[in-house]
Amino acid sequence: MADLLIVDDEDKMRTLLSMMLERKGFRVDQAGHGRQALELLEKKEYNLVISDIKMPEMDGKALIRAMRRQKILTPVIFITAFATIDSAVEMMQEGASDYVTKPFDESRILLTIERAMTLSRLIAENQEMKEAIARTSQTHDLIFKSREMEGVVALAQNVASVDTAVLILGESGTGKEVVANHIHRQSPRKDNRFVAVNCAAISSNLVESELFGYEKGAFTGAAARTRGKFEFAGGGTLFLDEIGDLPLESQGKLLRALQEKRFQRVGGNEEIPVDVRVICATNRNLEQMVAQNKFRQDLFYRINVFPIMIPPLRARKEDIVPLAEYIMTTFSFGQGHTLTEGACQKLREYTWPGNVRELANVLERCLILTRDTGQITADTLSFLQVPEARQTRTVTIQLPAGGIPLQQVQMSLVQQALQASGNNQSTAARLLGLSRSKFRVLLKNMEEDS
Repeated sequence: MADLLIVDDEDKMRTLLSMMLERKGFRVDQAGHGRQALELLEKKEYNLVISDIKMPEMDGKALIRAMRRQKILTPVIFITAFATIDSAVEMMQEGASDYVTKPFDESRILLTIERAMTLSRLIAENQEMKEAIARTSQTHDLIFKSREMEGVVALAQNVASVDTAVLILGESGTGKEVVANHIHRQSPRKDNRFVAVNCAAISSNLVESELFGYEKGAFTGAAARTRGKFEFAGGGTLFLDEIGDLPLESQGKLLRALQEKRFQRVGGNEEIPVDVRVICATNRNLEQMVAQNKFRQDLFYRINVFPIMIPPLRARKEDIVPLAEYIMTTFSFGQGHTLTEGACQKLREYTWPGNVRELANVLERCLILTRDTGQITADTLSFLQVPEARQTRTVTIQLPAGGIPLQQVQMSLVQQALQASGNNQSTAARLLGLSRSKFRVLLKNMEEDS
């Protein structure tokens, strides 16, 4: 529902327009002259301004000039009498979207509003894209010192300039989206959007409408045509994270979109061409999923043209302290904080099952604890403990003479771990010597097999 502002010194005209537009579902505010309208525009964002030209205190000309000086980009339609068409044309030159002459009929003004609203949407999307690009250029920096990450970055640099399909592999929290974003920023598409989609976070029955959009009336609640992520990322990069969690029934449509570079919205028949680079990522073993008929083989070959494996944080300990120092600067209350040598040593010794994401969470906690001192010490990190299950020890299980179903043993151990941990998945994972992400994958596979 759009917000409109009507500006006219005639009460009768404002009331007539408001009633007409509110019947059509618009939210309408009113102002009696330009100065009052400008005050409202400074407090609230409107999709469209409909204004008379001749008004006391501040007329329409002064209003649109003041709006442009203050960088208020809301489209403006002027209502004018036949005698002042020249003024309306002058206002078009000042930046007005359109004008309507008095007397006007309802169909004429609604058509004019519809055209102006299209412009309003384009302005909003353009502004959003500029802000997103600005945010992208200021964040997602690759911080590393290790040789392992040097290799990752070299691969990313090599593939950035071409539209080859990239599959980024690695445990949860290793920074797969950061690498995908780096590829985008080094590519010819860098001035367009980078759109990230977490396939695991979308309900299975909404995946297709999320990716490809839908037509009005396609399903209950589809009140208007809506673009999907493929269209939204047009000209840029679409990052499909956790691609292994994409439902089988949706994988065929994704494959077709990638192969033919066109798709159909849900509930539509029109073939829509798409110009977008797709980068996928997963923490799952897709080859194993293909063997188990849980992932399409043809889609796997399509997205696995250029694989990049990101090593876990425990395998690149040289990166831990530089990453920690960078992460601290991203928090407003972390400016000026330092790490003692003891703290650095403790960070390097920890196994980081949650990788960089866990490191960020730990540092946020430490920064809060040390706001007064500004220094993180080994004592501050005393809550970091090496999980007992990760310590070296030998476990021997005697195989019965008649054998035993391995799946049942696995299920029993998982259930016991969950029971012992009070259904806390992180604790249960540690009891089994697994990272939380691997435990979740194990649990999901067991649920699917049961």
